[in-house]
Amino acid sequence: MKRYAVTGFIIWAAATIVLRAVGGGIFRLPAPLLLLVSLPVMIGVGVAVLHDAKQRALAAIALVAPGMLLDTISTIWFPRVFPNIPADTAGLFGGWLLFCNIVILLTAVTLRPNSASSVPLR
Repeated sequence: MKRYAVTGFIIWAAATIVLRAVGGGIFRLPAPLLLLVSLPVMIGVGVAVLHDAKQRALAAIALVAPGMLLDTISTIWFPRVFPNIPADTAGLFGGWLLFCNIVILLTAVTLRPNSASSVPLR
C-alpha cells in the first residue's frame, strides 16, 4: 500500500504545483464542464495506477489519502496556497477535489477484477 500512498503524494504535489503556477484559468470553466472534463481524466488515473492492485479498494484509499489530507490544508488557506486563483472559487475548488477523489474510489470498486485480485466466493 505504501507504493500507492507515495504515488498519491506525487500526484498531489504535481497537481498542486501546476495549479499554483497556471491554474487560475481552470476555474473559469462552468462547474458542470469542469466536472465533465475531469471525469475521464480521473477514471484514467484510477485505471492506470490501480489496474494491478491486489486489494484495489485499499490501494485506492491509499492513493487518495495523501491528497485528501494535504488538500485540507490547501483549501483552508486557499488564498495563500493559490494566490493566482480568485478566492471566491475556493468552494468550487473543494467540490472539485471531492469529485476527483470519489471518481478514483468508484473506479477502483467498479473495475473488472483481474486474476491477481480475484478471490473465489465460497
